[in-house]
Amino acid sequence: MKRLYSLKVLSWLGLLVIIAVLFWFVVALFIPTYHAPECPEREGQLYTIRHQELRDNNQLYTDFLLKSVKRNGGYLVLGTSETNGRPKGNYYDFLNADTSIHCLFSVIAGAGRTACTYFPLIQSNDNVKNLKVIYFINPAYGCGKLAFSNEDYFDRYVSSAAYLDANRPKNQDIERILALNNGSLGWFDRVVELLSFKTDKLRRKYYQDLVFWMNPERFAQSLVWLDSSKIAKLPNACAKPDESRYNYTLNVSANFDVHSYTLWPHPESTYRCDELRTMIRLCKERGVDVVYVMGPYNQKAYAKVHPDELPKIQAVSADLVKVLKEEEVPYIDCTDLSTEPGVFADWQHHNSYGGYLIYQRIREYVLEKENR
Repeated sequence: MKRLYSLKVLSWLGLLVIIAVLFWFVVALFIPTYHAPECPEREGQLYTIRHQELRDNNQLYTDFLLKSVKRNGGYLVLGTSETNGRPKGNYYDFLNADTSIHCLFSVIAGAGRTACTYFPLIQSNDNVKNLKVIYFINPAYGCGKLAFSNEDYFDRYVSSAAYLDANRPKNQDIERILALNNGSLGWFDRVVELLSFKTDKLRRKYYQDLVFWMNPERFAQSLVWLDSSKIAKLPNACAKPDESRYNYTLNVSANFDVHSYTLWPHPESTYRCDELRTMIRLCKERGVDVVYVMGPYNQKAYAKVHPDELPKIQAVSADLVKVLKEEEVPYIDCTDLSTEPGVFADWQHHNSYGGYLIYQRIREYVLEKENR
């Protein structure tokens, strides 16, 4: 009798769970999609959006970001770890602080956030048409394991399900990039991720659409705007680093140990060139107005510590520039800063002084473009 009673209770519990799930699903169908209010023209520009919204390609946030940038005649800056914040400011900070430039610069950046992580956004959002973009290319990503597809970085920034959802009709070049970055993902993992993606879209009806309809202030509170007061207080980074706190022999911060890690160039790897070429062609197809910035590399450190590797990193940089030339796209060449004293913090990241010099190059391009 106890066994029968337990089975009966369990069956009732199972039935209640099924009814609850079905009820949750049916009610979600009646929750209207929340549409963000129009961003007032020149009343401020969204600075960035959270990584999770980009990973899931959440249209509410991606739409709002792109519309905000376009409505203000601004630029969206895309980059990897060199485009993250710097204590004394990075190149886009100086661009935003420059009062002679009558537009603003929003940013999306992160370690390993290379071209392929932006594909779903560019493919699926019609607001990319005529969007002005600055895309920073770091030659360091042609070195070591970074020279190849990286599943850890890819999974951090992009949902495979969002990727597949955006790639319709199928772009074969993008399919190849996806296959390389998800090489170890089996069919079971793909099914699980797809179900997770679809389930989260359903959950979003509650934690996003319903919440924001009930309290629109919650949406406003989740946004990150450009803060003009912080921009105005940027410290002066146009002076070279203090010699007492900088290693000019290796062009790195004084506390950075060049032997803590090294970058081994792989000029024989074609992945980064293929990825960049795919990015360029996708942006042309979608009408994105992109200027590419070819970043510098720490030539002094290579020359002093690994002189045998210097020709290889030079070849990596040259190959990327060759792609830009072959595809006939506008680009800003900052590779000559590779030997400029005081530019780098370590092997691959420029410091605030380096960011200031890069800002000067971009500034020339922007002023010329905006004054045409």
